[in-house]
Amino acid sequence: MKNFFKSVKNYALYIFALIFSVVLYFSFVLMSQDDTIAAELQSESVMSTGFTVGSVLLVVIIVLFVMFANSIFLKRRNKELALFQLIGLRRKKLLRILVLENAVIYFGSLVSGITLGFLISRMLLLLLLRMLQIELSIGMSFSVTAVTQTAILFVCIFVLLMIQNFIFLKRTRLVDMLKLNQSIESDYRGIGFWTIVSGFLGLVMILSGYWLSMNIMDFGTVLVPLLLGILFLTIVGTYLLFKASVAFVLNVIRQSKNGRLNVKDVLSLTSIMFKMKSNAFLLTLISIISALSMGLMSFSYISYYSVEQSVNASISNDYVFYEEEEMLFYSELLDESGINHEVRTVPFLNYEATGEGITINTPRGGSEIDLVIVSADHIESATVKENEIIIKGLISTLDAFMNFEINSPITLFNSDYEQTLELIEVDGEAILPSHVARGALQAVVSNEVYQKLEEQYTYDEELRDNLVSYAIDISEEDSQEIFELMNQDGHHSFESRINQYTVQMQGAGVMMFVIGFVGIAFLMTTGCILYFKQVGEGEDEKESYKILRKLGFTVNELVKGLTIKVVLTFGIPLLMGLLHTYFAVNAGWFIFGSEMWLPMLTVMIGYVFLYLIFAFFSLLYYKKIVRESI
Repeated sequence: MKNFFKSVKNYALYIFALIFSVVLYFSFVLMSQDDTIAAELQSESVMSTGFTVGSVLLVVIIVLFVMFANSIFLKRRNKELALFQLIGLRRKKLLRILVLENAVIYFGSLVSGITLGFLISRMLLLLLLRMLQIELSIGMSFSVTAVTQTAILFVCIFVLLMIQNFIFLKRTRLVDMLKLNQSIESDYRGIGFWTIVSGFLGLVMILSGYWLSMNIMDFGTVLVPLLLGILFLTIVGTYLLFKASVAFVLNVIRQSKNGRLNVKDVLSLTSIMFKMKSNAFLLTLISIISALSMGLMSFSYISYYSVEQSVNASISNDYVFYEEEEMLFYSELLDESGINHEVRTVPFLNYEATGEGITINTPRGGSEIDLVIVSADHIESATVKENEIIIKGLISTLDAFMNFEINSPITLFNSDYEQTLELIEVDGEAILPSHVARGALQAVVSNEVYQKLEEQYTYDEELRDNLVSYAIDISEEDSQEIFELMNQDGHHSFESRINQYTVQMQGAGVMMFVIGFVGIAFLMTTGCILYFKQVGEGEDEKESYKILRKLGFTVNELVKGLTIKVVLTFGIPLLMGLLHTYFAVNAGWFIFGSEMWLPMLTVMIGYVFLYLIFAFFSLLYYKKIVRESI
C-alpha cells in the first residue's frame, strides 16, 4: 500500500490522463442523451447523427491516448519493476501488483471523471444552446445510461491496459528494463549525406504539396488522385522534415558557432538534434492530427459563419412557391390572420452569356455561362440603366471557378439574337429561388432591355408558365410564429427563408460543436503527449542538470536553454500544423461558405493559445527539475 501511494504521487500525469479521458467521454455522452435540446431542433436526426459520429471518434482518441499514457507510466517505473524482479518477485506476482494498483487508480479516476464530467456537461450544453440560438432553461439532469455506457467503455479499456502491461512484462528482459531510460544520444551518428538528401527531399515534397493545393482547380479532371497525391506528399514530407531537415538546419546553426557552444546551445540545439530523429514519427503524427483538427474546425466554422449568406443565396423571398395557386392560398391565409404581406410574381428568361467580363477557371476554360434574366422593375433594390447589367447569386462555390471583370462588356445571346451590355456589379444575393434558377446565375437588366429580350425569346409553349417565380414577402418582419401558422399541417408546399435559416443554423451549429469538441480532444491529447515526453526527458536528463549545477551554472542559465528547447519542441509541430491547415482550408473553403479568413484565424488563434498552455507547463516542470537537481 505504501508503494501504491508513492506511485500516485510520482505518476500524477497518468491519473490526470485517465480523469481527463473520462470527463471527455462522459460529458459528451450525457449531452447526447439530453432530450430537451433535441426537442427544440427542426430536424431530430441532426443532433443524434452528429453526436454518434463524435462518440466514435472520441472512443478512438481516448483508447489511443490512455494506452500511450500507460506506456509512459510503465517506462517511468521500469527500474522499480526491475528491482522487484531482482529481489525475487516473479512476473505473475508483479502483474498482480500492477493490476491492483491500476484498478485502484483507474476506477478512482473513473468516479472522479464522471463527477467532473457531470458538472462540465451543463456548461457545454449552455454553449451549444447559444450556438444554436435557442432560448431554453436547462436544469441539472443525470443519466444512468450515460454512466453505464461510460463504465462499460472504460472497463474494456482497463482490460486492454492490463493486456498491454502483460505484454510489456512478457517481452521486456530484466537487463532491458534497467537500461530503458538511458539516453540514446551516444547512438547519434551526425549529419551524413543521406540525411541532407532526405531533408532536402522532405522540404521539396511539402512545397510541392502546397503548390498543388494552391492550383488544385487547374487539375479538375484528376481531382481524387490529386488529393491523394497531396496527402502523400504532405505526410511523407513532414516525416522527412522531422527526421532530417530540422536536424540538418540545427546542425548548420551549431557549426556556425565554430565550436563555441554555451550551455544554452547544448540544452536546446544539441538536445533537439539528438531527440528529433527518434521522435520523428510522433511529431509527424502530432502535426498531421493538429492540421486535421484545425482544418475540420475551420470548415465547420466557415459553414456556421456563412449560414445567412447561404440562405440569402438560395431563397430570394420570405416564402417562395412552386405554383401560383399555392401562393394565392397562403396569401388568403395571411390576410385572414391580419398579417401584412406582398405577393411577388416575377417573370424571367433564360439566356446564354459571354464576353470579356467573364472568365471560367476550369481546364476547358471558356467564357460562356447560363443566365436567368429578370427585369429591374421587379427588383426594388436594383437600379440599372438601359445599357447595364447586374449579376446576382454568385455563391462562393461558383466564385472559385469564375471571374467577372466590372465595367466590361457581356453579350446575351440565343440562337437568333444578341444584346451587349456593360457589367456594373456582381454579388451573391439571390433574386430568384434556387428551384427556379436551377443553379444558374441571375441577372438584372432594365425593363427596356428585358422587353427586347422577351420579343426575341423562343418560348416552349408547354413550359411557358414555368418561367415565373411566385413568392410572398412579409411587410414587417417574418417570425417563427408566422411560419408555424402557414405550416399547420406539417406538409408545407413552399420554402421559407426563416425555416431554412433555422434548419441550416442548427445543423451547422451542432456539427461545429461536435467537430470543435472532438478537435479540442485531439488538441488536448497531442498537447498532453508532448508534455509527457518533456516530463520523461526531464527525468532522464536530471543527472545532467545536476552536473551542470555543480560546474557553476545558475538556474537561470539552464532555464534559458530549456526554454528554447520547449519553444522548438512545441513550436515546430505547431507551425507545420498551421501551414498544413492554411493550404488545406485555402484549397476548399469555398465549398463550405463565403468567408475564409475570419473563421480560420479564429480557430488557429484559439488552437495556438491552448497549445501554449502545455508548453508553459512543460517549462514550469523543467524549472522544478533544475531547482531540485541540487
